[in-house]
Amino acid sequence: MTIADVITQAGRQRKTVKLKLKAKKADAPAESLEFEPYSSRELGGKISFFCLAVDSCMCQNVDLGSVLDAEVTNRSFKPRFPITF
Repeated sequence: MTIADVITQAGRQRKTVKLKLKAKKADAPAESLEFEPYSSRELGGKISFFCLAVDSCMCQNVDLGSVLDAEVTNRSFKPRFPITF
């Protein structure tokens, strides 16, 4: 199963997904964040996912290329936006 498949599956099941993201700076460690996934789209040849970060309640477009690993959690969520997977 690809990373995109894991994120999509989490959204369809109304489960949060834990994503390990590449560091923004070369000398920084990768970070793991939990998201509510809502949709995906292709922009300029890149796939991005519209998600809500659980800890900060901020909406983010997560570039698939920045995701190192994805894991569906057992934590359910009540959608705040339409889920379009």
